[in-house]
Amino acid sequence: MQNGAGADKKLNYFKPNFREVFTMRKHILMTMTAACMAMALTACGSSDSGSADTTAANAGGDAAAATEAEAEAPAASGDSIKLTWSEVNGEDYGATVGAKAFASKIEELSGGQITVELYLNGTLGDEKQSMQGIQMGTLDIFRGNASSLSNYGAEKISLTGLPFLFKDMDQFEAMAQSSLGQELLDSVDEADCGYVALGWLTEGPRHMFITQPTYEKLGKPTEFTLDMMSGLKMRVPETDLMVNTMKALKASATPIAYSELYTSLQSNVVDGAENDVINYMANSYNEVAPYFIPDAHTFGCGVILMNKDKWNSLSEEQQGWMKEAAAEAGKVCYEYNQTKIQETFDSFEEKGVTRLDVADLDKWSEACADVYAAYDEESQAIIERLRSGQYE
Repeated sequence: MQNGAGADKKLNYFKPNFREVFTMRKHILMTMTAACMAMALTACGSSDSGSADTTAANAGGDAAAATEAEAEAPAASGDSIKLTWSEVNGEDYGATVGAKAFASKIEELSGGQITVELYLNGTLGDEKQSMQGIQMGTLDIFRGNASSLSNYGAEKISLTGLPFLFKDMDQFEAMAQSSLGQELLDSVDEADCGYVALGWLTEGPRHMFITQPTYEKLGKPTEFTLDMMSGLKMRVPETDLMVNTMKALKASATPIAYSELYTSLQSNVVDGAENDVINYMANSYNEVAPYFIPDAHTFGCGVILMNKDKWNSLSEEQQGWMKEAAAEAGKVCYEYNQTKIQETFDSFEEKGVTRLDVADLDKWSEACADVYAAYDEESQAIIERLRSGQYE
């Protein structure tokens, strides 16, 4: 996505076919597995190399076919299933609380047949690595961001990450619980890019924060205005939508891995960053960027993503349990964040954080008009439903 129609056409021209890329990656992995087995069989074969090669090749092909068949075959109702769930954040985070609720609920519903092993703090990789891991099947579940999914072939659901689309958490939650919310979840499966979206995890609005040197460079303001964003090096997630949003606000969008954000702020590699207030405090960004700008430029639209082959391996009953567990996770996450967000704002003075309220928020929304204009007619129809609140 680029601002302006011409740029958008250029981007579309070079845009990869995500379904073909995903399928190719999957078959490469299977071919590599088959090749390894073939080599092992060749090494252990008889002195007749031609016969050994033929046997190994046939065995390798059978292994690849078996691997794919296993992935697509529904699990037997009595089979024990252990799922891995990756989360880049720690304990004190709404999505983590939601993940634990999911794990508890699915174990209850399945009578212990399905269990979830939760890995926190990016133990299994950062967001990009986890998203790719889900596609490839090396991970089972990950709490991704809707705005990131356009980078992986699921365009429709990423529209929920557009700037200044929702006014508060209640409005976002209303969308998440509506028929439109379900449509957008279903669109991930329809995109056929290796994911199934089981449910939403409402994380709340995302805001800006800046470092002490940046605050001083801006003249130590008591409030914040759009013109102050001009030229600031702002860290954003590695997604087109967030990069385009920051560019529209005249900042210099700087994609940096989440694991490197603290040191990037500390060493002045960037002037500031953006995130929700809970994450801001939980990761101690207040220590290196103590000026907080509550602009709510977008919402953290968390989505419970599952590897599609793993999902298809479950029985219909098991899939029903998974969806019920996802609904429980979404409810718990939303309720936790509603309380935690206010508590975090209330702790600002104690934590040494200065709040810089935005004086001209209407201008911020207007500045992002080009981000919206870059979308096609089908997307515009969804955007209109999101903006108008016509969710049913």
